[in-house]
Amino acid sequence: MSEKDQDNRKDLDPRSYTDKQVLEEHSREQVERWRREAFEKHRRWMDVMKNDYGKS
Repeated sequence: MSEKDQDNRKDLDPRSYTDKQVLEEHSREQVERWRREAFEKHRRWMDVMKNDYGKS
């Protein structure tokens, strides 16, 4: 793989997006709201996963 291809893959990798970059583009309040929403959705999903309904 060429160096150019590796650079392009790095640019497209969503995991390389840091908190610093997010905070440069969005307000701290917006980022905190997204974190709270993500935490709440994760918590609800984990509640669903722990539900024994339908298991026998």
